[in-house]
Amino acid sequence: MFVDNFENQSKGNKSESLKKQWLETATKFLKGKPYQELEWEFSEGISLEPYYTNDEENENDFSYLQILQNSQIALNDPVSLPRFWYNQPFVTLDSLEKEDVEKANKEARQVLMTGAEGVIFDLEKIDTSDFDKKAFEILLFEVALPYCAVSFKIDARDESVVKDFSKNYIDYARDKNFDVSLLTGGILYQKNIEFSSKTLQFFSDTFSTTEIECRFHPISLRLENSKDEAQAIAELLFKVKSLVEKSSTSILQNISFVVETTDSFFVTICKIRALKWLLMQMYGLYEVDVKPYIHSFTARGTDQASLQDENWNLIRNTTQAFSSILGGTNALTVVAHQNQTTEDTKVWASRIARNVSIMLREESFIDKNADPISGSYYCQQMTDKLISAAWKAFQKMI
Repeated sequence: MFVDNFENQSKGNKSESLKKQWLETATKFLKGKPYQELEWEFSEGISLEPYYTNDEENENDFSYLQILQNSQIALNDPVSLPRFWYNQPFVTLDSLEKEDVEKANKEARQVLMTGAEGVIFDLEKIDTSDFDKKAFEILLFEVALPYCAVSFKIDARDESVVKDFSKNYIDYARDKNFDVSLLTGGILYQKNIEFSSKTLQFFSDTFSTTEIECRFHPISLRLENSKDEAQAIAELLFKVKSLVEKSSTSILQNISFVVETTDSFFVTICKIRALKWLLMQMYGLYEVDVKPYIHSFTARGTDQASLQDENWNLIRNTTQAFSSILGGTNALTVVAHQNQTTEDTKVWASRIARNVSIMLREESFIDKNADPISGSYYCQQMTDKLISAAWKAFQKMI
C-alpha cells in the first residue's frame, strides 16, 4: 500500500532502503502519531511490527521451523502430494430410530463418494450408552473403515462414556475383520476430560500395541481460544505432560488436538504451527516416534453481519479453512454456513461445507507445496515469538 516496488528486496541494501522508504511514507499517513501505533499485540505481551524484511529473518534463525515441512508427509504416508489433510464433514444423527440411523449412513456414504476423505458423526443428541452393536452395523453399513477417517462427536460427561464407546467401536471393527491399527479418526467432545490411569492404560493396550503408529485417537485435547494464545498452548502442553505421567509415553499415540479457528487469519496459521512444533519437540524428548495429530474446525459467526447475511459465513468458512491448512492441520471440518432449518438448506449447506476443502485443494493447489508459509517473514516472526512465549509459560508451570 505504501511502497510501490517490492522487487529484489534481498539484493544488497535494497531491503533496508525499502523499509526506510516505507517508514517515511507510513509516518506521513500517521500524521504525527507514533509509529508504535502500527504494532499489533496478537497475544498477551507479544507484539508484531507491520513490516519485516529478510534482514530481520537473518538476525533470527528460523531454520528450525523447517521441521514442519515434512511432518504431514510422514504422518499420512503414503500420499502422492506433499501436503495432505482429511476433509471430514459433519453427519448428524438425530436419534437411534432405525430410519434416522439409515439416513445418517446414506448421507455418510454420499459424503465419502463425493470427495471427502472422512466423516464425523455428530452423536451429541443421543445417549451413547444405548448405542449398541446393531446401531454400529446400520450407521457404518458399507463404510470401509481402514480407507477413510471416521470420527465421532459425543456428549461425554466423564471418562466412562469415552471408554465404553471406544470399546464398542473397536469391537465392531474387529467383528468386521478390520485391522484396528489402520483405523483413522477419533472420539471428540466439547470439554477436556480427566482420565484415570486405568482408563489411559486401557487406551494404550487397545490402540498402541502394533508396530504401526496408531491413527485412531480416543482422547481429544482442545486448544482453547484465548487472548493469550501462548498461555493456552502452554496449558495444553501441561495436559499432555500430565497424561504421560499418569500412564506412559505410548499414550501420545492416542491423543488428537482440537483447534477451533477464528477470523484472525495469521493467528490461526501461527498457533497451529507453534502448537505442532512444540508438540513435536515434546514427543522427541519422550523419545517416541509419533507425530502430533491436529483436527481443526471452522467457527460460525454470530455477529451482526452473519445474522443479516448467512453467506457471510461462507466467506468466513473459506478463510478459516485456508488458514488451518496453511498452519498444517491434519484433519479439517468445515461447519455448515447456513442455519439448517429445512431439509433443502441442510443438504445445500452441507454440500458447500464439504466442497470448501475440496475447492481449496483443487483450485489453490495448496497441497502441492510442502510448506507455503516458508519464507514469509511476517509469519515466521509471529510463529517464533509464539513458540518462545508458550515454552516460557510452560516452563513456569512445571
